[in-house]
Amino acid sequence: MTAISHVYNYTVRCPHIKDPSHPTSWLNHIEINHSCEISLDRITKWHNHSGTRVFEYEGFTVRESEQEGAYFSLQSDRFKEDFHTLVTVKIHIDKATKNASVQEIMQHIIRDYHVRLSKI
Repeated sequence: MTAISHVYNYTVRCPHIKDPSHPTSWLNHIEINHSCEISLDRITKWHNHSGTRVFEYEGFTVRESEQEGAYFSLQSDRFKEDFHTLVTVKIHIDKATKNASVQEIMQHIIRDYHVRLSKI
């Protein structure tokens, strides 16, 4: 049995566009950290409030939170025989940014995650 050796927590905030002459994008608002505490907090929270399944993409099930304007997903992977990874994703959407494509955001994050895994 191996321990989780790599943790990735993605948080995406879809920004409000305050100045149309300087448009902003969720691509500029992706945070990545490696905190086990954040992962455990998210797993515990999401276990207690599993949300509504919205779609699945490349093995990631994306759910919409019933408690907040957010979508979430998590995945664990085993690779190179003795490494385990844990990845959590939280995407904040509100009324002002409801037209953002959660599927497009997840596709981007999953590609980024696979690139990071390929470097280990």
